[in-house]
Amino acid sequence: MHPSAHSTKALSTPSDTYRLFVGIQLPQDTQRELALMAAALKERLPFQKWTHLQDVHVTLCFLGDASAEKAESLAHDLRQLAAAALPLTLHAEGLGVFGPPAAPSVLWAGVAGDLDALAALQREVAGACARHGFQAEARAYRPHLTLARRYRLAAEPFSRASLAGAPSLPAWRVEDIVLYRSHLGRQPSYEPLGVFPLGPGV
Repeated sequence: MHPSAHSTKALSTPSDTYRLFVGIQLPQDTQRELALMAAALKERLPFQKWTHLQDVHVTLCFLGDASAEKAESLAHDLRQLAAAALPLTLHAEGLGVFGPPAAPSVLWAGVAGDLDALAALQREVAGACARHGFQAEARAYRPHLTLARRYRLAAEPFSRASLAGAPSLPAWRVEDIVLYRSHLGRQPSYEPLGVFPLGPGV
């Protein structure tokens, strides 16, 4: 669990603007397993940008730009929401892509496990964010782990056959949700502003 668990960082001054999203962090063991998978994939899939392993997460709700004051207010509601939810279990399974078939924009690992509980949690988070004025995304929720972006156009056309044979990784227990701030041009890019335990007494 991140050192800032059970707390929210002091969010500077209300005039600051943060680029925010809510997500599920991965434990270090899962990060290491994904690092091994990504290293093998890099040898045959020429994507331009590979996700820093500390940045790999399951997105629950993308929020965009907001003031520090608004982030503080949202964090309060996320803490209460999380305390009323129960932990769940997920694992990474299979690979897929988003974007043009010959040059995909995103390479991702699938998410499996307690998907009904995950969908219910996502709806609760999206509802809390909407109450704070954040507009919900129109597209359907599709949980995944983004591994890489921008297939190199100079390479051979992408083949879906290259995604076959990806191992299913060990399950991990989701015990908290995280309010993240994005930092462009920094690695890792995502800073946890608050970590909110699922269920009372976790």
